[in-house]
Amino acid sequence: MNLSTFISENMEAILQEWEDFAKKITIHSTHFMGTTELRDHAKQMLQVIAADLRTPQDTQQGIDKSQGLAPESRDSTAAEIHTVARLTSGFTIEQLMAEYRALRASVLRLWRDRVNISDPAEIHEMVRFNEAIDQALTESVARYTAILRESQNLFLAILGHDVRTPLGAISMGAQFLLLDEKLPGKSLKMASRILSSTKRIDEIVSDLLDFATSHLGDGIPVSPSPMDLAEVCNNIVEEARTFHPERVIELEMAGDLCVVWDRARISQALSNLIANAIQYGPETDPVSITVTGEEKEIVWTIHNKGEVIAPEKLKTIFDPAKRFALRPAQERALAQTQNLGLGLYITREIISAHGGRISITSNMAKGTSFTIRMPRQVPAAPSGISPEY
Repeated sequence: MNLSTFISENMEAILQEWEDFAKKITIHSTHFMGTTELRDHAKQMLQVIAADLRTPQDTQQGIDKSQGLAPESRDSTAAEIHTVARLTSGFTIEQLMAEYRALRASVLRLWRDRVNISDPAEIHEMVRFNEAIDQALTESVARYTAILRESQNLFLAILGHDVRTPLGAISMGAQFLLLDEKLPGKSLKMASRILSSTKRIDEIVSDLLDFATSHLGDGIPVSPSPMDLAEVCNNIVEEARTFHPERVIELEMAGDLCVVWDRARISQALSNLIANAIQYGPETDPVSITVTGEEKEIVWTIHNKGEVIAPEKLKTIFDPAKRFALRPAQERALAQTQNLGLGLYITREIISAHGGRISITSNMAKGTSFTIRMPRQVPAAPSGISPEY
């Protein structure tokens, strides 16, 4: 008996084993699940797999399927719908994966008990069955992580938005106190610190909102308009010199720097890169910014002579979540006293939204340089080019 026929004729036995295993997973759950929920979409998945086993397939199609690269369906697959139901029922991703492992083992064990698997055609069917299970598992994990990521980013966006209301009240209160000339000097100093701190928190909240919204939609939105990049660069550099009078910040500009970009966002990106160079570069060495207007694009370079960034860290430098996750435990503990490190991520998203790309080099001889290349005008549909490492 071939495997596809076995699955169709022994559906109830397979589903019962699926149900029994799912019941074990949910034994400590506060959410009661009946037979219908426990067997949720398992029959449809098995029917899809049985039909797939009867469909001719070449070698490359089998490889693609085992790697989760099968052609995408316009509608949600049974595996994806099953994932949503399990997520709603409180299953973890580990429990979801365990269901597929159990399903694979159940089908193959039950088939082995009925058939002496020795014929090449039967072995080929077993391979194809594993490929189909791998495809279903890939679809499930992809849908699970996508839903979880979207919910987390939505939570961050709501949190950042809600924090701004009380933060605005604190800021207004501090400004009101600073206008009171009758307050003693110590109180005025404290009010000044409160105002300064609220501004810093507002910057962090803005970064948090940018981080969340860039994952919820099509990246950071931009509103391009004609602007003189030379004017923006001069303003940002002068601002940095005011905040860091002890540092030497050099600016060189050449060529036509008239562009159609989002002034506020570009100012934010340049400010982030300069602040990063100041933070990680030695006080004795200058931070240098060069901006060159070429025929079709603008090239900026921000350079400092800081510590060499290890190649493994360069791979995640624009991704704060991965950068934090890959840190040793000791560094994670120290990171609690540092900022969130969202500046470089947001800078990359701003540049990508303008159709540009950012790359970084870091070595002992030349130091660390960020190089940005951007078209003079934002493309009608942002290219979303990934940064080069």
